Amino acid sequence: MSTSAIRALALFDEYTTLPPIARAEALASLARDDPDTHGALSRLLASDAAFDAGLQPDPLQRFPRAALFDSASASARDPLLGRRMGAWRIERLVSIGGMGAVYEAQRDDGQYQQRVALKCIRRELSSPRLIEGFLRERDTLAALDHPGIAGLIDGGVDVEGTPWFAMRYVQGMQIDAWCDQRRVDLRQRVTLLVQVCDALAYAHAHDVLHQDIKPSNVMVTEDGQAQLLDFGLTASLTSRGGAPRLAMSHGYTAPEALSGESPRATADVWSLGRLMYCLLGGMLPLTRSPLLLAFNAQAEADTAAPPMSRLAATLPMDAARARGCTTVAQLARRLSGDLDAIALRATDPQPEARYASISELRADLQAWLQARPVHARQGGIVYRLARGVARHRVTAIVAAVSLATLAVAGGMATWNSRRLAHEAAETRALSQVFEQTLGTATLSGLGATPMSSHQLLVDAERRMRAMDLREHPDVQARGLAVLARNYMAIGDYARATVLAQEARALQRNDPASTAATLAALLNLQGKPAQAGQVAQAALIALDDDTPTPVRLQLLTEQARSQWHLLRRADAQQTLGEALALARQTGDDVAQAELLVLRGQWWLRQTRFAEAEVDLQAAIALSRDRAPLVANAARFVVAQNVMALGHMQEGHALLTRLLADYRRQLGDGHPLVGRTWRLLAHADCALGAFQACQAGLDRAEAIVRRDYGEQHPEYADLLRVRALASLFDPGSRVDGTALLRQADAILRAAYPPDHDDVQRVESMLARRLLTLPAQTPEARRRQVAEAIDMMEKTLALSRRTRLPLPALHRISLVEALMERDGPGDLAYARRLLDENTVLLRAYAPDFAWRRFNQVLDARLALRAGDLERADAQLSALEAALPQLPASSFRPAWREELQKMRADLTVQRGQRNDTDG
Repeated sequence: MSTSAIRALALFDEYTTLPPIARAEALASLARDDPDTHGALSRLLASDAAFDAGLQPDPLQRFPRAALFDSASASARDPLLGRRMGAWRIERLVSIGGMGAVYEAQRDDGQYQQRVALKCIRRELSSPRLIEGFLRERDTLAALDHPGIAGLIDGGVDVEGTPWFAMRYVQGMQIDAWCDQRRVDLRQRVTLLVQVCDALAYAHAHDVLHQDIKPSNVMVTEDGQAQLLDFGLTASLTSRGGAPRLAMSHGYTAPEALSGESPRATADVWSLGRLMYCLLGGMLPLTRSPLLLAFNAQAEADTAAPPMSRLAATLPMDAARARGCTTVAQLARRLSGDLDAIALRATDPQPEARYASISELRADLQAWLQARPVHARQGGIVYRLARGVARHRVTAIVAAVSLATLAVAGGMATWNSRRLAHEAAETRALSQVFEQTLGTATLSGLGATPMSSHQLLVDAERRMRAMDLREHPDVQARGLAVLARNYMAIGDYARATVLAQEARALQRNDPASTAATLAALLNLQGKPAQAGQVAQAALIALDDDTPTPVRLQLLTEQARSQWHLLRRADAQQTLGEALALARQTGDDVAQAELLVLRGQWWLRQTRFAEAEVDLQAAIALSRDRAPLVANAARFVVAQNVMALGHMQEGHALLTRLLADYRRQLGDGHPLVGRTWRLLAHADCALGAFQACQAGLDRAEAIVRRDYGEQHPEYADLLRVRALASLFDPGSRVDGTALLRQADAILRAAYPPDHDDVQRVESMLARRLLTLPAQTPEARRRQVAEAIDMMEKTLALSRRTRLPLPALHRISLVEALMERDGPGDLAYARRLLDENTVLLRAYAPDFAWRRFNQVLDARLALRAGDLERADAQLSALEAALPQLPASSFRPAWREELQKMRADLTVQRGQRNDTDG
């Protein structure tokens, strides 16, 4: 053997374990430094890839080049495309393996529609042994009926005598790619492994050994269900003696596979352990390949693999983020201990030392998910005590308590045994309080049972406070934090805030989680300055072990606070940081929540298209996983639609949303009250005043109970009531007083140049213009006050770069035309021109565009520009019949008739003058 061949063999193991990109870089470097070794190593790697792919009776035999072509080029020249096999017509090539090709096929006999995965032997490799193996796979699938196994549907022999069979078509992705693309955390990855165990245990119970467990043979559907594929290398667990294998997969085939031993379940256990390394740890340990074993039949058996955590510590940062961790060190810590022990036992070089069955492996994985003692760990009393405490994590409601308990348990070894046992007992007792009081209710479940959920929480709090937890403030703090989060879930923000503040004062070991809850509650209650202080202090104190969801919530609440405090650039930057973190960790729900928030901000900037893009993306991300987040996005979509002037469409959206909220949350939740208020706004704008008042009454009852009369939500309710009084000619409500009250509430919560404050100031100024005055002098003072308010508000709007509604300029133009002082009409013309630009973002039939045209025509008449006035009036008269029904249409018709008459008079006077 040449020197280059020997060196290539020495490098082979190292190169096979490298990721593809790193391997390509290493090969390129080797090609420059040692071309001969590069050539020999490349041939070995190519042969090994072929060996993994399929048929290889002799490990040293040159693999047929036909087996190496890619599926795309093969598909272009595949003679089977378009042909029928049995009732099925082949439509496209899905994949090519070493022994067979898999196609997508559709039923084509006119009976019914069905899609299948149809597998055929590759004709260029057909042999008696291969046909025997193919038929064995078909028979195996015929005997298996499990939801995690793509089962047999049909089979037969084609006209050339080659067998085929059709399986259930699995629409999904390879398990490792599915997890990495979605950046799912370790817990969800282990859950998928448990699903694979279920399918394998079923197969083993039917005496079927898979023998080819690897990522490409485990698919995951869109809804997260693992599917076991490709039983082409199966063996019977009841057979005696080992039959020669048709193929094997480097890195995933048990080391005893070449020994000729009788098939045993421990071979699949080893392969599944290797799948754990890939899926959880991100890297396979160095393994002697079958190709090298063929060169040296006396080679030693593989030594024990290093722990997953040790390998994970060498991964790039993105691999950690793809597993829900912010750092590589955090990933290594989470893998160490139980998961390391499970993987090491599953992949022990000696079959007798592994789990004896897939069911035993599944039991340990399930134990890890449930925080129970893992058998492979063989932990002592402290370890088992910690798991015993954590086992009381019976509901999602007490998840925070259990997680914090685990964190405490990690340091128990340094405590004295008496204190350890006493605190553990208190934690177990507290867990039992929640279990006995709240049962199996979750956050969403509480929201779905509004009549009883408040009482459940009252009972839980009463029983918790009856316990003597003075010596264990952290345990008490965790219980208070759980209650606070659940009071927040049912909309009792006041009680939730009291509990969160109490928990924060007590908690020493995990203050960030409670701080995030408190900051959210303060923002909900219109206290952005306090919320920002809490979030900022917690963010400064964070460490690498802080859970990503807590970090995300703190960033989100800080961004909300910054926005309301008019630190808009800081808010956008913080929101961007949170959104990047959510994307890195694959947290679709957090992404959706952040996109909803950004959509609200786009709407406030009248950037309607950007808002729509973010909101629809949020709905797509959360529709199936978090319906309430999707509904939050739909609420802002309705606001966006109404802001664009599509009141009927907005009304329809809100009607559906209200029904959904009431179904999920009951009739008294704050989100239901908010939706009633916006629906009333739409009713008001559409002239449905009775429905508007009824909706406002429903909303007010909820807002008064949950927020009180000093909250911005109540100010918003007053604003809509004032708007209704302005629209409804029969209203006796003092809209001015309502707006002044709303203005005072908002100024107490926000800075004076906050956009909510300016919106109410704008409405108040417009209201002043509609009020009757006792004398002409009083009217002049009234108009002057309105103009002064609107000019100040407009100046603040320009400074904050948050445009006021076009109606603000329209009102100011009306006031200027009434005052008609020096320069007023020229100023009015500039404002109308500004509005014309601003209104281009709105629908052509939007009411404010018509208001602007009406004022343009009126101003043109005042200035004697009769041609301009005539053009505007003609456009308005043509559009009037197509305008949506509203309270404005009769008034506009009367206004247009008056202006048309005025135009006729002015033309007559001009003609007389000209004559």
